[in-house]
Amino acid sequence: MASPAYEQILAIQALDLNLRQLDHRHRSHPTREQLAAVDAEIAEVDETLAEIAERHHDLERQRKRLEDEAAIMADKRTAIDGKLYGGKVTASKELLALQDEATMLLTKQTELEDQELELMETLEGVEGERASAGDRRRELDERRAAIQSELDAALAEIEAEVVDLQGRRVEAVAGSDPTLLASYESRKDQFDGVAVARLVNGACDGCHIRLSAVALDQMGKMAEGAVVNCEECGRLLVR
Repeated sequence: MASPAYEQILAIQALDLNLRQLDHRHRSHPTREQLAAVDAEIAEVDETLAEIAERHHDLERQRKRLEDEAAIMADKRTAIDGKLYGGKVTASKELLALQDEATMLLTKQTELEDQELELMETLEGVEGERASAGDRRRELDERRAAIQSELDAALAEIEAEVVDLQGRRVEAVAGSDPTLLASYESRKDQFDGVAVARLVNGACDGCHIRLSAVALDQMGKMAEGAVVNCEECGRLLVR
């Protein structure tokens, strides 16, 4: 049967292994992948919204230009109407020229207004795209918030377990053999947390290799609290 000092180190190792498992669960919780997937979708929607906004801006700029040009045509026609019907111009040739110019301006104004109407229809379609993408963005925001809430709850539970285990570890360390503890602490990272193994039927339970007869004979002659290492892997051995 193992000495109490070694059993204490085994207990500390068990706590450390549980802490490692909790750390792994904390870092690789499945909801983290769900959150990352939603974030990727959000990024795609944001990219789409940015592209739609750029298109909308360009179309609105074109529409405004057409509106301004049509307004200029309208102002010129108003000025010509003033000349035509103001009584200051009486020469028939000049009147005909003004009428022709007014007709040309009306034609140009109509063309500009027709183009503006087409752009407005296109803008309506773009605004529909923006509304649809905005709805999708809000859906993803709600979904992300729900996943984040689930993750926060899961991590809080894990963190509470960690705090409990850390408290128990402090108590276990306080009652452990300093020499054995130092030897364990110096090896635990090297062996992924399993730095202490039992000697079972002459074999190390860590590397599963049977020790030589000489090594086993030497161990049998050592004092009960002596630090014993596996000659193959270097783990602390609990006899």
